[in-house]
Amino acid sequence: MFTQTRFKRSFPFLLLCCGSLFLAGCGGGSEEQKQRADITVTVTHAGAPVTEAELRFMMDGKGEGAMGMLNEAGQTELSDVVLGSYIVTVTPPEGTPDNPIPKKDYPNIPQKYRSLKDTPLKADVKAGSNELTFDLKD
Repeated sequence: MFTQTRFKRSFPFLLLCCGSLFLAGCGGGSEEQKQRADITVTVTHAGAPVTEAELRFMMDGKGEGAMGMLNEAGQTELSDVVLGSYIVTVTPPEGTPDNPIPKKDYPNIPQKYRSLKDTPLKADVKAGSNELTFDLKD
């Protein structure tokens, strides 16, 4: 009976200690601890640079991502991107309420590249410099 009473008193303390250790081990690391890299991305369609588009990298289920606007050479540079595997979309520029983008078709960005669920584009960001090229096919 003495042993059973001691166990009943110490059980909540043991449960609290185990729960704290479990939560501390599942944090996944702080933002400062995540390894990052820089990326240079080039996007073309039919051999020509895609010059008016937003490029988005989204890590599936992790909440990590990066975004950049393509320049006149069809390129963008993304800095401090967390290492890992990403789904990539290319979408027409959205603009802002103060600076709206004129509505047009953007035929050099086929529909399948505009949505996370449909895009076939994938990228693995690794340590060091990363240079990626995507050629959008109809």
